[in-house]
Amino acid sequence: MHIRSRTYILLILLIVVVVFSGSLRNGFVWDDKFLVEKNPYIKDMGYLPGVFGAQLYQGSGMHSDYYRPMQSLSYMVDYFFWKLKPFGYHLTSLLMHAVNSTLVYLVLMAVSFSSGLAFLGAIFFAIAPANSGITYYIAARADLLMACFLFLSFLFFSKYFNNKSRVAYIISIMAFALSLLSREVAIMLPALLMLDLHRRREKVFCRRTLKLLFPYLVILVIYAVGRFSILNFSEGSSGFINPGFPASIPLWKRVLTDFKIVPVYLRLLLFPHDLHMEWYIKPVESIFQANVIYSIILLSFLVFAIKALARKSRLVFFGAMWFLLCLLPVLNIYPISVLFGDGWLYVPSVGFFIMLCVFFRDRIVPKAGKKITVILAVCFIFYSALLTMNYSKMWKDTGSLLHNIVKYEEKSSFVYLTYVNLGGVHYDKGEYEKAIEYDKKAIKLNPKYAEAYCNLAVAYMETGRPIKAIGHFKRAIRLKKDYVSAYCFLSQAYSEIGLNDRAVEFSKMALELKPDSYDALCNMGYLCSDKGETDKAKFFYEKASMSKKEASAPHFSLGNLYMRNNEFKKALREYEEALRLGMDEDHQFYNELSVAYIKNNKYSEAEEMLLRSLALNSEQPGARNDLGNLYAMFGHFDLAFDEYKKALELDPEDKGILANVIRTKSDWKTFLVKHNDR
Repeated sequence: MHIRSRTYILLILLIVVVVFSGSLRNGFVWDDKFLVEKNPYIKDMGYLPGVFGAQLYQGSGMHSDYYRPMQSLSYMVDYFFWKLKPFGYHLTSLLMHAVNSTLVYLVLMAVSFSSGLAFLGAIFFAIAPANSGITYYIAARADLLMACFLFLSFLFFSKYFNNKSRVAYIISIMAFALSLLSREVAIMLPALLMLDLHRRREKVFCRRTLKLLFPYLVILVIYAVGRFSILNFSEGSSGFINPGFPASIPLWKRVLTDFKIVPVYLRLLLFPHDLHMEWYIKPVESIFQANVIYSIILLSFLVFAIKALARKSRLVFFGAMWFLLCLLPVLNIYPISVLFGDGWLYVPSVGFFIMLCVFFRDRIVPKAGKKITVILAVCFIFYSALLTMNYSKMWKDTGSLLHNIVKYEEKSSFVYLTYVNLGGVHYDKGEYEKAIEYDKKAIKLNPKYAEAYCNLAVAYMETGRPIKAIGHFKRAIRLKKDYVSAYCFLSQAYSEIGLNDRAVEFSKMALELKPDSYDALCNMGYLCSDKGETDKAKFFYEKASMSKKEASAPHFSLGNLYMRNNEFKKALREYEEALRLGMDEDHQFYNELSVAYIKNNKYSEAEEMLLRSLALNSEQPGARNDLGNLYAMFGHFDLAFDEYKKALELDPEDKGILANVIRTKSDWKTFLVKHNDR
């Protein structure tokens, strides 16, 4: 029976939706907090032009050298439809992976696979556990986008070569540019196009071929020049990714370490039983290490096997080179962020599954027959699907993800960082004692890690132990003299115990280290405001708002200052700016904003703000009372009494509410008398 390509595509889409549907119940995880939840850039289309000139984490105030504007743009679209509902972001990632799996099917068809074999390869790719983290992790959206545009570019180049369609050629070039704007590793596309030309038995380095590839190479050069110049966000270090740990390892050691790493990647595609984030691969110290020798022997055997198989099928060589070329940018020849990441297999795995399909076709089918081959393929698919579906549980929340890392990386030299992150997870949940426990574990493993002391001190602050916190903040500063955040927190700790002069002293130290420190400027504003130094407080709040233009807190604080000085128009302007910048989850803010509206004779807006406040927290007798007063002012006595009743149920002893009820009853009677006289 002949199955049409449309049917195969529908089956691919259906299988992806079924296998990955568990992700729709997951929340935001790890860096999702910075890239989505706390990123004002994605919440306002006004930031759209700036996205193409900023590093990925700019909106959250964090530093990176990742330039991925298409990723930020995709979050903007998600936020427009879903706001901060994780379901929508996971749905987008799931659908993108489904599209990519379909594109892989079309790529395999384009490189001369039969539709049935292309379907098998696409399913292997779609449900591979090693690839699943890219779909489960919203912050990995860049990989999905890059792969989508890369596959499209490859397909339209192939279409141009077959049909000489000028439109297809232009689309291919544009898709390549978009893939580079999605993730840096798309730089390997021209090499893949050359590989495809070799598969077609075309001369790769002839004038005609180079002319054909010239636009791609021009885009690549423009991109590289831009990333090393105006789009280099690496704070003085060269290159497009902040290198961190791998950059401290000599090149020859990184190359030898790759001989350990490549077999691990291959093993994960076949036997993915210990998937987790944050892999720690110990760098190689000598070529004579046993595990290095074993890896070299294994890779040599694979090279000879591929060479033998390639004599019968050029697709074996094509698949092997696809795998290697796409993996090359993350093998730390040029140092990047870490030595290893299973998510980096997403595009390279296509080459592996090309070889696997050829192996099924040329080795398994002739020896075992079609029925046995189908059974083996189905077993492999079910095995992969079950592992992928189970892996979804690890991505439920950040805590699950980090505990999974500890499970596999307990002996890692960097596991203390995982404990610090676990401390942060429990801190965000308000579980401060658990946060303290994990921060202490991190300090025990690495007593010289300043951030762990700072985090521990912050948790002590939340548990009402500022004196203990002060000691740990000072320890963090001794370990890291320019630790601006520690100075800011130390200022807050001294302020909390009433030593405002000491608090000012440490805020000034922070500003000496970093004159535009947002936290230090805010601290100085609060301290000056408490002293009644209004003009100084305004100065620091205004500087804070310029330091972090997307921050709402300085505008809220300025609004409070203006309200205190009866400058109600200025207060309202600042409150509305705070609202525009995202201060929309604090019920008390809406209460203050309602007062500002009343002072500016904007009563319908005041009502709306009070209703928003009560929607966030319905058990506010004060807000109920204010809403009742607002209704009574305009003669809506039934609504006023209803709000007063609710307020008294929450606080029966509040004499102010009782007085308002009595006054409103009197006004109601007066209103009835006047109405009857008419």
